[in-house]
Amino acid sequence: MKKSKPWCNFEAKGGIKVKIDREDLERIEQHSWRVQSSVKGGKPRVVTSVKNKTGSYRTMTLGQFLLKPKKGDQVFPRRYQSSLDYRKSNLIVCNMKERQIMLPKRKSKNATSIYKGVSFIKSKNTWRARIEYKGKQIYIGDFDTENKAALAYNRTAKMYYGDIAYTNPVNRKIIDRSK
Repeated sequence: MKKSKPWCNFEAKGGIKVKIDREDLERIEQHSWRVQSSVKGGKPRVVTSVKNKTGSYRTMTLGQFLLKPKKGDQVFPRRYQSSLDYRKSNLIVCNMKERQIMLPKRKSKNATSIYKGVSFIKSKNTWRARIEYKGKQIYIGDFDTENKAALAYNRTAKMYYGDIAYTNPVNRKIIDRSK
């Protein structure tokens, strides 16, 4: 007998497939879901309209519907993929400040490294790793390669920020998030 997967796809308006945990399917099917794209080129999100206590409607994301975050917190995907993955293991509840910690390095014309927390020190001919924590820059060290500095950043980020830390994709395929 073939064991079924713990997840499944449901179709939002327009036939767009959304991955969810199988246990949530019945609750999700009680609403009409659509995919909404951000005006500023952000990632698409799955939303529905929900009637509140006053009788007016508000837009709610599928992540908010599934995880019910406390006031001030939001739900974001843990991994940035082209697919719409709303399995609870792929969602994280956090505030905006915590969210910034999870984001990859911004692209800059003047950047000396492709990795977050890493820069090339021309005068020393080394790669420097540092991290910001509670508003202060913390020096991690100077390294002979960019990858070693990025790995040191990753270890330190996990130490300070735990599971929500962004880690550089060293020795992994780098995903282009500019699209």
